[in-house]
Amino acid sequence: MRVARILATTALSCLVLGAGATTAQAGGQPTLTVSPSPATRGSSVAISLNGGCEANSVTASSAAFTGSVTLASGSTEGTYRGTATIRSDARAGSHTITIACPGGGPSTFTFTVGTTTPTRGTLGGLGGSITEMDTPKIATGAALVTLAAAGTTLVLRRRAKN
Repeated sequence: MRVARILATTALSCLVLGAGATTAQAGGQPTLTVSPSPATRGSSVAISLNGGCEANSVTASSAAFTGSVTLASGSTEGTYRGTATIRSDARAGSHTITIACPGGGPSTFTFTVGTTTPTRGTLGGLGGSITEMDTPKIATGAALVTLAAAGTTLVLRRRAKN
C-alpha cells in the first residue's frame, strides 16, 4: 500500500509540474538571444527576439554592431530574426542592444563580446534550436507517465492481495 501512495504522489507531481511549466512559459516578457555567445570581433551573430512587439519588423542597434539591423518577423507570431556583424574594433565585454518596435517603447538587452575565437568544433544535438514549448507533446508525456503510474499501482495491489 505504501508503494501505491508513493506512485500516486509521483504521478500527481508530474502533472502539476507539467501544467506549471506551460504557465510559466506563457508570460509576456520579451527575450533576446544572440548566437554565438560570446560573440567574436568581426563575426556575424544571429539575433532572435521572442515577444514584446506586434509589428512586421523591429530594429536592433548596438555600438558593437557595424550598423543597425532589421529583424524580420519569423514564421511564429511574435518572433523576429536577423543577422548583425560585430565591429572588428569592438571592445571585449558586455554591450547593450536596443530594440525599437514601431508603436512601442524601446527594449534594452545585453550581450557579450569575447576576446578569442572558439577553438572547439561544432557540438551535436539540438543546440538551442527549440525556441518554444509544445503543449500537446507535454500533455501526452504527462498522460503517459500517469498511465504508467496507474498501471504499476494496479499490479502492485494485485500482488499484495495474493
